[in-house]
Amino acid sequence: MLRLDDGTELFLGKRLAKAGEGEIYDIASHPQWVAKIFHTSLRGLDAKRDKVKAMTLSPPKGAVQPNGFVVLTWPQHVITDGHVVAGYVMPKIDTARTVEIHALTNPTSRKSPHPNSPQWPRKASWKFLLNVAGNLCLAVETVHKVDAVIGDFQERNILVSDTSRVTLVDCDSMQFTEQSGRTFGCHVGRPEFSAPEVLRGHNNDPRRKSSDLFALAIHIHLLLMEGNHPFSRGKWNGTGDQPSISTLAHGGHWAGGPGSRLAAHPLAPTPAMLPPELRTLFVDAFTRGATNPGWRPDASQWRQVLMRMDAYTTTCSRDPSHAYSTNNTSCPWCVIDSERKARQVRNARRRSRAGGVPPRVASPTRARSPQGVRGGQPARYPPPPPSPFSVRGGQPIWHPPNPYGPNMAPGRVRSSNTLATVTVFVVAIAIGLAVVAIVVLMMTG
Repeated sequence: MLRLDDGTELFLGKRLAKAGEGEIYDIASHPQWVAKIFHTSLRGLDAKRDKVKAMTLSPPKGAVQPNGFVVLTWPQHVITDGHVVAGYVMPKIDTARTVEIHALTNPTSRKSPHPNSPQWPRKASWKFLLNVAGNLCLAVETVHKVDAVIGDFQERNILVSDTSRVTLVDCDSMQFTEQSGRTFGCHVGRPEFSAPEVLRGHNNDPRRKSSDLFALAIHIHLLLMEGNHPFSRGKWNGTGDQPSISTLAHGGHWAGGPGSRLAAHPLAPTPAMLPPELRTLFVDAFTRGATNPGWRPDASQWRQVLMRMDAYTTTCSRDPSHAYSTNNTSCPWCVIDSERKARQVRNARRRSRAGGVPPRVASPTRARSPQGVRGGQPARYPPPPPSPFSVRGGQPIWHPPNPYGPNMAPGRVRSSNTLATVTVFVVAIAIGLAVVAIVVLMMTG
């Protein structure tokens, strides 16, 4: 018989999901909760039981807001089976109205959601993303109210609602220190969301809240800078190939940062598009904070600046879907769109020169289609001759057309023509010899 820690009997409902650590169930008598039941074969199960029990005794203030919105899926009650902890209860989330944060930071996912996913991200503007960033800061503040570190602060563990509010999930994987001083660590994490000291340390080393603040800055950068990771997408101006994310992060080389060898990508917004206050916070997080974690702004500092941004945001006169900071003299998104279109034209021309195919040019309305349309169907033309160009190392190289045909190399003669010529010559000699023999026989007879 399953019971809550207060002795109340618990009846599980429908199974909602199955994960590596356990299974998630509805709770028939408490629709606002779900239950996570651990697999009995889970490695380190005893420590996991102790951890969630300690977490239920120290819930962060504001984990569930007064209006019922869930900021953290923090363990609320342990579930026992006899005298053994079998799992725990946590708040239930309305997944029909939420998406993982990468569905917003990734422009392609945001503009073209999966058919089975919520469709509201299509309407998410830059102002909306500003609000998401502010609410993400609120969630981090809530975690840091207790002796906890998110640790695995990656995009799959951040849910965003259609009202821009944020929920952090998988809270039982966070690092947590109970009142007695025992620390339950977090030994997992994605490199692209990990602070330099975490990447260069040992997995079993205790994490600090400052490592969460480095990951927080990365998430805010992704939200405000059209999904561009500060230590990934850019133009490397140093020697050799572009270093790894961890190397760039440790050296403070982020896209467009002061003194950084990684320049912003031509199709990405630059830090200059942001107001000075936000730029300063990114410099503190990524440049000064690369080797000195104490420089990294905390979640409260970020949230205060982000809350003031609405008053300094304007809408593009050309494209109402573009919103940007008023410190820009023109719309930075329009500039990026223009550069993207110019690149497409240049690439089309380059492919044309490399492949010998004329570039596509928009035809006037009454002009004949370059394909030649007959009765609504494209006319069939013979294929063009092979191109005299080939591409090597990105540059077109001229090869003279082969007069012997595409399957023959210069200096060779077709073998079929040679055989025919020899055959005719042999037959002619045979006929001549036969005629001579007949003449000789007639003269001697």
